[in-house]
Amino acid sequence: MRNKNQWLLIAALAGLLIIVFWYCVSVWRATPAMPLYANIILGVAMTLALVAGCGLTALMYHSRRKGYDEPARPQTKKEDQASR
Repeated sequence: MRNKNQWLLIAALAGLLIIVFWYCVSVWRATPAMPLYANIILGVAMTLALVAGCGLTALMYHSRRKGYDEPARPQTKKEDQASR
């Protein structure tokens, strides 16, 4: 039963993807062409957004691996006495 539900979900998501793709292409064709400078600005903005997203994701993985994301632990009495 689970396998049938998985295939049904995959088919529904694939259908939605096809509908969304068709809608995006129809809107894209209905709009007028942009001038060259607008395409350049759009390309630079997309590149900066991609670099920022990849950099933040890499920073998240790096901080997790180095242990910076561990929860703060209060010092116990033994650790407090040992430091004196």
